[in-house]
Amino acid sequence: MIVTEPSPGEFSITARLFNRIGEMPHDQQLILLKQLVADKVAKCLYKRIVDMTEEQQIILLEQVEQSPQVALPVRTVSIEESEASMRENPRKPCLINANYSIQDRDFKSYILDISIGGVFIETDAKLPAGRELLLNFSLPSQPKPFTFGGKIAWSSAKGFGVKFNKLSGLQGDALKSFVNQKD
Repeated sequence: MIVTEPSPGEFSITARLFNRIGEMPHDQQLILLKQLVADKVAKCLYKRIVDMTEEQQIILLEQVEQSPQVALPVRTVSIEESEASMRENPRKPCLINANYSIQDRDFKSYILDISIGGVFIETDAKLPAGRELLLNFSLPSQPKPFTFGGKIAWSSAKGFGVKFNKLSGLQGDALKSFVNQKD
């Protein structure tokens, strides 16, 4: 039997995909899985069920029978280098000065895009996903600055995405108005 050595870059793409997917939040991994299996969701589920023990199948059956049938919104995720975040809300490109605090450390940078759900902040700082922060900035249409609580949803060499925590009515209205403005 002849064993051939893999070419030098043969597994580099696979390794990069594994790393990228491993860094994604769990909800993004699930959305990506759904995109990959497309219309073969039932087939994938059947294969998993066959591999379960009878006890696991009974537990799953009970859960499925108790869960309500709800139509979920369709969301997409991209793992391309130019876009590392899931886009649930429309984003607007911008250049807004931002001050933010993470664990008693203060930073200054720029918001490069914004939505009702969060922002992308440009920075060289290496900040891990999941970290809570306080973000202060003024929208061009609102002279008074807002303070938003949020969490780092993802991070890359170019910056990080922030998912806002609960917004006040005023904050939500101001963000919607700004994002929907035509330039």
